[in-house]
Amino acid sequence: MSPAFDESWKSWLDENIRRGCSPQSLIDAMIANAFAPNTARSILARRMAGEEFDSPEALSSKYVYGKPMLPEGPMLSASDCAARKLFSCERPVVALLADVLSRDECDRLIEIGSGRVQRSSVVDPGSGSEILINERKSEGAFVNARTDPLIDTIDRRLAALTGQPIENGEDLHILRYGIGGEYRPHYDYFPEEQAGSRHHVQRGGQRIVTVILYLNEVKQGGDTTFPEVGLRIHPKPGNALYFEYCNELGQVDPRTLHAGTPVEKGEKWIATKWIRRGRFREGS
Repeated sequence: MSPAFDESWKSWLDENIRRGCSPQSLIDAMIANAFAPNTARSILARRMAGEEFDSPEALSSKYVYGKPMLPEGPMLSASDCAARKLFSCERPVVALLADVLSRDECDRLIEIGSGRVQRSSVVDPGSGSEILINERKSEGAFVNARTDPLIDTIDRRLAALTGQPIENGEDLHILRYGIGGEYRPHYDYFPEEQAGSRHHVQRGGQRIVTVILYLNEVKQGGDTTFPEVGLRIHPKPGNALYFEYCNELGQVDPRTLHAGTPVEKGEKWIATKWIRRGRFREGS
């Protein structure tokens, strides 16, 4: 629970806003004093706008939903692709897109990944270094345009479909899950209250969007689930799952908690594109 936003905190925040302190430095100071990150961002935005508030609701850490970043309409278009929205929802913002990749492109990505994947790691919350955990059982490899020209084609296509700058995307991450392979419930964004996140947001800022490309048929298991909202998606080659989780205030959406369920028969291949708030790559 966040501490009370009393008169002393109001005076401290107003003084530092007048001094020209950066918003992020004020948010970091509030988080260090036990304010929840979403609460700190909400308070700062309202204070900078000159709003007065004393109600408990004003201190809520609840995520504020705005207009989705994903372009509107039943179809999304790129120069080489027209992707139909199979479904979409706004709380959280999730959409399943059809025909983002051709079958040949799916097969080629699997071929590219087959000789490169290694045991997948995660970010350690304390240090920010890469570690191995039992909750994530998969093999992965980051690839880019230098790996194969197809990766550049896909990067440009995803940028056009999502309306996000190509340079804000991380390298494409190809992943293989064998029998029993899974990724237990997790977030794709970097939690601000964890010291290990600071290193990862220095370049490109916070992650704001994930696109999961499904590359093969999975005989049994291997679904993507959102346990907070009861959503389950089974992989189909060429489809793409889009979800976003960071608003204009910089808040992150806890309802995008998601998981990859264990593969029970066969294997599962996907390619994941994470997109940042700002420029992540040079020369795109």
